[in-house]
Amino acid sequence: MVIIRESTKETRELILKSARDIFLETGYQEASMRKIAARAGITAGAIYKHFSGKEEMFGELFHACGKKLMRITESMLGVDFSALSDADLVQVLYSKISMQTLHLLQEDMQLLHMLLKNDSGTYLAHFRSIYIERCTKFAANYYEELYRRGISSKKLSEKTIYMLSSSEFSMICEMIADDACQNGITEEMKAAFTEAMTVLLRGLEAELGIQYQTGGDKI
Repeated sequence: MVIIRESTKETRELILKSARDIFLETGYQEASMRKIAARAGITAGAIYKHFSGKEEMFGELFHACGKKLMRITESMLGVDFSALSDADLVQVLYSKISMQTLHLLQEDMQLLHMLLKNDSGTYLAHFRSIYIERCTKFAANYYEELYRRGISSKKLSEKTIYMLSSSEFSMICEMIADDACQNGITEEMKAAFTEAMTVLLRGLEAELGIQYQTGGDKI
């Protein structure tokens, strides 16, 4: 076996890559520090200089996947709704942001599935909190702009927006955690999610009293 003599950072990255491979090949429960060390080309004892156990590696991998999601939500906060035309503003409501998010996470779907199935709640709770907080802020700014322009006739409370964001996050997690979707979201699940979001959207249209048609023409 070749012993790796690279920098601590490079060795740590190599171990994480090996852990990811082993987790996906054997599942979290069957993965061991010994197997991960062998894949990385280091001794079983040396691996503990970098990680206390597979739980810590699990957390690092979850964090890496979560950063993609965080970048998506961070970009949402930078949207200036006041700069959009009425038609473009209304179109945001029909832009299927959730499906776009899933598409961006598609290449990590197998890992995300494994992470969600084995998370004790700690890591998911952290990202859930940040994701919902950012989505709530994004949506609150959006609905406020709709109301300010008279496109909607009613405001939603921040608590209501929070509940809607929580529901969306839960649906996304349910899809990722479904065994049928571990290698990618199935067409059946996409259809079910799209239908659920459409029902939610129609309810929002009615509740807010949207004064624009989906094509952007005033009613």
